[in-house]
Amino acid sequence: MSLPVRKFDDARMVAAVDFIRRTGAREVQIRYSDDEQPVVWFVVAQFLIGPDNRPAIEGDPYFEVDAASEPVRAALRLCERLADGGQCTHCGRPTGLDPDSIETMPLNEIFCWYQFDPELKTFRRGCEGDEP
Repeated sequence: MSLPVRKFDDARMVAAVDFIRRTGAREVQIRYSDDEQPVVWFVVAQFLIGPDNRPAIEGDPYFEVDAASEPVRAALRLCERLADGGQCTHCGRPTGLDPDSIETMPLNEIFCWYQFDPELKTFRRGCEGDEP
């Protein structure tokens, strides 16, 4: 099966893979299954977990996976899942990610929202620029 190039023609794909790596992923794979219709795309991120069951530099591998009918949406779903419920290492607020909006998010004072910056082609944290 020949895969259309346009499926990857979205700046958010590169930003999503970069974001997944920034969460500590050691490896990111993009896969698909075309055994049946519709074609399903998977994004697989490998992390390492230490003896205390926390992410680590060395340890046993574990995987986070998300899927969709298009590769970009699969990657964005994984980004959302990895960000939601985390804690920003810069401002200490709980984190969340909205892949589709560049508008002001609800509860900005409570959450540190990651949003796609189309100019820089990256996901930026809400508290970026707040530092003195």
